[in-house]
Order: sequence, then structure tokens, then C-alpha cells
Amino acid sequence: MTKRSQSLWVTSAVAAFAAVLTTAPANALNGADATTGLNFVAKINVGDKTACTGSLVAEQWVLTAASCFSSAGISTSGKPALTTTVTVGRTDLTQTGGSVQPALALVPHADRDLVLVRLSTRIAGTAVKPVQIASAPATGGEQLTKAGFGRTKTEWVPNKLHAGKFTVASATGTAVNLDGSDTATVCQGDAGGPTLRTVNGVPQLVSVTSRSWQGGCLGIDPAETRTGAVDTRVDDLAGWVKEVVSREKVTPADIDGDGKDDLVLQRIDGSVVVHRNLGTTFGPGTVMSTGWGRFLTGTDMGRLYFADITGDGKADLIVHGTDGNVAVRKNMGTYFDGGTHWSTGWGRFVTGTDMGRLYFADITGDGKADLIVHGTDGNVAVRKNMGTYFDGGT
Repeated sequence: MTKRSQSLWVTSAVAAFAAVLTTAPANALNGADATTGLNFVAKINVGDKTACTGSLVAEQWVLTAASCFSSAGISTSGKPALTTTVTVGRTDLTQTGGSVQPALALVPHADRDLVLVRLSTRIAGTAVKPVQIASAPATGGEQLTKAGFGRTKTEWVPNKLHAGKFTVASATGTAVNLDGSDTATVCQGDAGGPTLRTVNGVPQLVSVTSRSWQGGCLGIDPAETRTGAVDTRVDDLAGWVKEVVSREKVTPADIDGDGKDDLVLQRIDGSVVVHRNLGTTFGPGTVMSTGWGRFLTGTDMGRLYFADITGDGKADLIVHGTDGNVAVRKNMGTYFDGGTHWSTGWGRFVTGTDMGRLYFADITGDGKADLIVHGTDGNVAVRKNMGTYFDGGT
């Protein structure tokens, strides 16, 4: 491998392929053309530094390559450091269909070139459906279809989605090696694009574009003729996707003190959002606190609870850290205050799988939530709310 070839192999981590679908009319999203079934493919713009491709895999989540963000020099976890815009449901970017949304949060896979991007709102309805994740791996000799918005042989920044056939050369536990052709090659701008298998007329996501040689792409040395690509497998990651998209936690609690439970949403971006109970529906969300992204599952930095600790009729925010401390952040009406320490020694009661779990409810009937300790030994103890701490328990 020459030095020039090594450079191409690495820098094409923000690449995909381009063989233009020229047969689809502008309104193909509503017709039976090939692009109709590909409207789950998303265009991702990361600031003004780079653009990539992705796939809608859940109503509010797009899967793409983590290198799309790392190549721009920003973190692939948490809130995007650069304004990131996602266009989905629009295979022709000059049209007005589909949805254009900001990305709110990034959740990377631990050891693959993949990241899930959370959109600001759900893609509802039947016009744009998330792509299914394949359950079987790619096999040698199999023909698969790649799709992306990347550079072509003649255009720097195409406005239309492109697609082409690739042949599986080999597959490993985490990667798929594919052979392109003179009419199908992976070019800059399509990193994270889907590689698809069609089963009974339904596209299934087999892998995600990671890197390529970019042979034949506009701006690449004409001496580079290799069209092969390396993908990241996703056929074995349906469980991971499901786990991430279900991390957001909903808790009923009376936040405004009107005697009716409101809807409290812990978002994956770390915000605590309250949707007030309006009697027959829940109102729009209001952010009351931020910075709690690592308190969703109880397996990272801790867990949050919502219960009326102060006795004013409004649920407060209770922070149970993996360091064992329990702090109470008082409900101030539109936000929770900075908090005070109430109890310690509960580090092994966060996940519920070690020594037990904690709960908060008014056991004594004084209008203030007490601390309930449920041990894995089967015992339940109540520690009474004493106003600034919980007692030794009974």
C-alpha cells in the first residue's frame, strides 16, 4: 500500500457512494419509484464542516457513522458541539417534503463506527417509516444496495439521493467488505449511509458505510481506480438501537401542585421536561432542569426520582448518586433549586441488582415523602422524613 493510498483510505471515513437515480421524478416520494422506499435516508449537516448520510431507524433517531462527527473534530457523545441539521423524508433536497430538524443528542456505539442521532421531534405518520434492521449478516457474493447524498463523479454537492449495487467480498464480526464498480463507488459525503437488502419488497439495513478508496469520485486522483468499501455491521445491533431509543424515562408526578399528576420526561440530552396535566391532555413541555444525561439508567452516575419531600404539594427532584448520596432539589415552580444533602450510604442501592432499591412515598401521612428501602434480602424498611433528613428507619 503506497503512502498516497493510505491517505485515501483514512480520509474517506467521511465518504459514501454515488450512482444517480435518474429515473425518479421530482414527486417520487409519493409514487412507486425506487426512491419512495428510500425516503428514510437522511442528509446530515455538521456545522459548515462536513455532511454525511444516515438512516431513520426509529421515529426520533437516525443512525450514521461516528466518524461523521469525529472527522470534524467534535465529540460523538452528548449534545453536538456544532449545530447539526438532519433532513429526512426528502430524497430530492430541492423539494419541500419531509422534515428538517436540529440534532439534540449523540449516542455512540462503544466499539463500532456508529452513532445514533436524536432528532428534536418525532417523525410521525406513514409517509416516512424507519428502516428495518436486518437480522441476518451479509454473505459473500451477495448483492446489496447503498444509498447516500455524497459527491458523485460529476457533482460536488448533489441535491438528489443516489444509489448503486455493491457485491459483498467478505464479512467479519463487525465489518463488511464490499466491491464497487465503474458505476457504483463510495465518495465523500456519504459516510453513515445505509447498505440495504430487500426482502419481500421491504428494504432492510444490513450495514453502514464507514470508509472507501473513492476511486472515480470527483476530486480524487484519476490514478485511483479502486472502488471497494468497508462498512460497519448493524445486523446484530437491533438490541442496542432498541435500548438507546427507549432510554428516555417518563415519570408521573404532581409538579405544579394542582393535585393531578403531570408527565415528567427525562431526556437523553440530560434535560428534565415537564408536560403539565391539562385535564384531557398534557401541555407542551417546559424544561425545569438540565445536566442529567448520566442519570437515566442508574448504571452511570445515578438515578432521579420525583416526590414531594418538602410537603408543599409539589414534587421535588431527588438525586440518588452512585456515590451513595441522596440530595433533594426543591421545586421552585419553574425550576428545581441547587439541592441539599439528605442521606448517604446508598451506593449499592442504585441499580436494584446489588443490595436493593430506594423509593420515595408518603408513608406516615404527613404530606411529605419518606424514604423506602427495599433490600434484595426481601426486607422493606421506612425511613421517616424529618424535614432535612431521613431517620434511621423501621
